[in-house]
Amino acid sequence: MSAQAGEGVPGFSGRDLPLAAGSVTGVRLWHVDMASAEAVANGTPGQVEGLLKGVFGGVWQPGENVAVCGGDQGAPACPRDLVPAPECGCGFWAYWALRYAWRCDYYWRGQVVGIIQGYGRTRIGTRGCRCGKARVLGLHLRPADPDPDDEPPSLSHQDLTEVLGSYYGVPCYPSLAEMLAAHPLTADYLPRRNRRLATSATLGPAIRALPTPAEWLRARGLAGG
Repeated sequence: MSAQAGEGVPGFSGRDLPLAAGSVTGVRLWHVDMASAEAVANGTPGQVEGLLKGVFGGVWQPGENVAVCGGDQGAPACPRDLVPAPECGCGFWAYWALRYAWRCDYYWRGQVVGIIQGYGRTRIGTRGCRCGKARVLGLHLRPADPDPDDEPPSLSHQDLTEVLGSYYGVPCYPSLAEMLAAHPLTADYLPRRNRRLATSATLGPAIRALPTPAEWLRARGLAGG
């Protein structure tokens, strides 16, 4: 039985809402491809495709990103004109509140929090959206947790911030509050009692129970994760 776009795709929605017209603004997290960031900083970008990586490996490029489906557990990929498909987890994910963007272990460890504009074919849920096209609007590099056993980073926090902002051509904000103020999140689809969360700069555990890694793996037909 195929997963449904609501509860069958964990973290997306308690129920499906209609397809959206126009664009939406949501928040999400990424990991940084440090080797590519170092190459850009050193002036030797070569074949760098992007510096930001989604949780399932999709690389984000400057400007417009177009989602493709990678298939799921041996199932064929969805046709490009159906991405994001209702029975799959494909498309670029984003959320209506920072709390909803906070996922299980391998997601909340993302180094970068950012705001995206999603458009094209877009599936709307009560906690977030999945979009066929997206572009980065603003970024915030989270402070690194120092580990005495790790080697010193090759790029300082300030250097990496400048590299990300320059590469994607967007502002990098020193705080989440400033980023949210500059790029308000779409709150129209949040339940009325939760709309205050769209303006909250608290990045913490979601209100509902976190999905398990096994649940996430069932939704791996992602483009950007």
